[in-house]
Amino acid sequence: MKVATERVRLMYGHGASVLDDLATDIEAGVDWVGIGPRVETGRFEHAREEIEALLSQHQRNSNPRAATATAKLDDDQLEGKATVHVFDAVEASQAAPSALDDPGFWRYLALAHLWNFAAWRERRAFTAVPDDSGTLTVPKNLGDYVDGKRQAVCVPLRMFLRVRCLGGTSHAGLASAVRQGTDFWRSHILRVVAGEHPTIVRAMVRRQADESTRLNTGSVREFAKELNRTLVNVVPAMLDDDAADELVGELWQRHLNTQQST
Repeated sequence: MKVATERVRLMYGHGASVLDDLATDIEAGVDWVGIGPRVETGRFEHAREEIEALLSQHQRNSNPRAATATAKLDDDQLEGKATVHVFDAVEASQAAPSALDDPGFWRYLALAHLWNFAAWRERRAFTAVPDDSGTLTVPKNLGDYVDGKRQAVCVPLRMFLRVRCLGGTSHAGLASAVRQGTDFWRSHILRVVAGEHPTIVRAMVRRQADESTRLNTGSVREFAKELNRTLVNVVPAMLDDDAADELVGELWQRHLNTQQST
């Protein structure tokens, strides 16, 4: 991850939070493999423009008197808004399934198109820190967000998967519905079996997005454990929205009752 490390040092040295040129320093390391038509990268650049425009609007209006919709979103909700652009771009690019399983594909997206968004979203990991001698140290976890190896952490991969877990763009509105949802998405959707079943994910998201049925961190963890045990005895892929809602609703209410009684 030499490129990522050098970029973080460059951003510190120049006081830059946004890099305009995301292509030059990766040219030597890009190697297209496989057969058939090359993936249409123009789709990714369009997604970058849309996401950076969304982010720019959010930053311009992030003052207490702001009235725009993006200004009222927290960081994870804004990521949820941006996910649809990543998902649409990947789908439209007609990238082969083998590409989607390749960390190199997501590494390319992170470095060539989504770097600026990732740097904003994961500020601490993208900020170099000078030691006593003035030498810049780059956080050790920087690579996790751009190397494509950890699906719940790598920024473009987790964004794509959030929409896929919901069942596609027709349900993308739910991607930004949960307030302060970073742990909810990463720990209880993207890392677990339940996340492979959109009807269950949608039932969970609707409840966590509703303040009257929202579970706190401890309660949602206990719910997730019980849900995973329950799924061993059913065939989740056979559940339609009504059946999934009934299954999730029964377990969810149990933990909500416990939460409210303590």
